[in-house]
Amino acid sequence: MNAEQATTQNDREPRGASRLKSIPGIQSLRGMRAQTTLISGVIVLAASIIGSLFLSANLHNRLLDNFDTTLRTRAVDRASLIAGGATPADLTTSLVHESLIWIGTSSGQTLASAGLVVIDGPPAGTNSGITSVDLEIIEDDGEIEFDTVRVATVAAKNPDGDTVLVSVGAELESIDDPVGRMKFLLLVGSPALTGLVMMLVWLTASRALRPVEDIRSTAARIHGDNRDERIPLPDTGDEIERLAVTVNQMLDRLSDHHDRQEQFVGDASHELKSPIANMRTELDTTTSTDPAWPKTRDRLVEQTERLAAIIDDLLVLAAQDEEAEFDHETIDLDDLVLAETEAAAGSTNLNLDVWDMEPVQVVGNAELLRRAVRNVVENAVRHADSTIKVDVRVLETGLAEVRVIDDGEGIAEKDRERVFERFARLDDARARHEGGTGLGLAIARETFERFDGSVTIGAVNPSGLGGTVVTMILPVAPGS
Repeated sequence: MNAEQATTQNDREPRGASRLKSIPGIQSLRGMRAQTTLISGVIVLAASIIGSLFLSANLHNRLLDNFDTTLRTRAVDRASLIAGGATPADLTTSLVHESLIWIGTSSGQTLASAGLVVIDGPPAGTNSGITSVDLEIIEDDGEIEFDTVRVATVAAKNPDGDTVLVSVGAELESIDDPVGRMKFLLLVGSPALTGLVMMLVWLTASRALRPVEDIRSTAARIHGDNRDERIPLPDTGDEIERLAVTVNQMLDRLSDHHDRQEQFVGDASHELKSPIANMRTELDTTTSTDPAWPKTRDRLVEQTERLAAIIDDLLVLAAQDEEAEFDHETIDLDDLVLAETEAAAGSTNLNLDVWDMEPVQVVGNAELLRRAVRNVVENAVRHADSTIKVDVRVLETGLAEVRVIDDGEGIAEKDRERVFERFARLDDARARHEGGTGLGLAIARETFERFDGSVTIGAVNPSGLGGTVVTMILPVAPGS
């Protein structure tokens, strides 16, 4: 791909799209569905196999318990008959379901035996109880094979007082065969069950993730030219709907930030263009040998100072727009206000009233708050006729209040919010002449709001002074 083609492709794609394509899982939701389906399949398959083995073992144990009970009952029945005087040979004529019957003495001598088992002596020893032994079995076709036989042995006394042992046994095929068939069916059915569950999980995940795909595709379309587009909210009432709401809120914040940046750049370029143009004109039309050069130099110095003030204010606003982190500390607000008021009004002939200062501490950044207070006081100094008053007090609501009052012409009610806009001037010519940048009150309000406070402009204050009262509010520091 040549440079021209690459440029064309970049123009067609939203910024960052190529970067998103390289992130696993962003290009398609199929990976998430596949992972969810695979994990659920593995879990179901493992659970099915474990469950099959558990059920098989449980069934085997239950059948074996019943099998042992049956064998012991039949052995006890024959032992009872022997105790009643029955002949051992008469008790071996009917095997019913038994594979073998052996009756003999406690020393192991055979008295009578029968069945499909080739035995010579006690099949499971001379101890009473139930056990499994491997014996030679005569199959139906006459073949002899080894097989596992379960044998129950009980002891009885014949009428002569001699101990007689009775052993009854049967092959375990009657247990192993049904258990084996059930285990086979369960294990064969596990993959089918797993496949069904995986299909249901895939369909369910696809349905559940469809709104997420809508969110992703809409977000991918949004760029500078259509930043007002928003993600449709799915009516699900769950995390996905909350995700869509959160993404829309993020887009609102980004759009607002973009608008502020555009306004900021436009205002800054407009404000910087005028003094730079004036300086250029002065320099083009005046030389150092010109008799008017001293006055021109003074004007250039004034314009340079104004440029420096505008740039300084712009840097503060840029930092606040980017929500830069600032140190927070406990500040003596009354001392800060007093110092900035005396510094701002020290070079003027205005009457300064700063006696009403209640001690109070607030939490914030000292440098930012100092600049904000200085901006408000300097604004009052520029517009006061003869007097400014500054006081600090603690309100019953747990707030610290700073009021800056001047006896100037005042601000009409309709303009009291507009003066907080950036580069706002109610009297543009006067403000430029007096050195205002149109950013002071905007910086003050944004600074106080950053620390959970506020700045407002009120009507003529009750003290009798005309003009304007600017009220600055901050929460009192905890524990102060």
